[in-house]
Amino acid sequence: MKKLIGLSLVVVVSTGLSFSVLASGGYSGGSGYSGSRSNTPNQRSVDTVYETGKAIFKGRKQGEPALAYCVASGDEKIPVKRKSLKGFKKKTYNDLAQNLFNCDQPETLIANELSKDSLLYVLYYLNKRHKLNLVSR
Repeated sequence: MKKLIGLSLVVVVSTGLSFSVLASGGYSGGSGYSGSRSNTPNQRSVDTVYETGKAIFKGRKQGEPALAYCVASGDEKIPVKRKSLKGFKKKTYNDLAQNLFNCDQPETLIANELSKDSLLYVLYYLNKRHKLNLVSR
């Protein structure tokens, strides 16, 4: 019985030392043990609404049309970029939706090309991606 307790104590102490050395940024190679935390990327939650909107916007979502997005700026339609969306900061989602057009058919609103749900995904994506701080009214 005494031998078993002594043996398990040695295992705990040696395991504890290897973890503390790795956690402190010390020795990390040569022993064959790489440590489970040292090689894994930081875990973060995925915003599925954002990712879906991004896929629709970029034309990568199956079943959705691949569109070229433009925004109305005065009398002209310019491609959607951070600079072209600057005027929509703190506006409403509806304001942005009414000014998004298909660049290939400049008179066609994106709202007429996408389903209501898909449009909401795209608006959410643009809002978050370009930090527009859109409001809903």
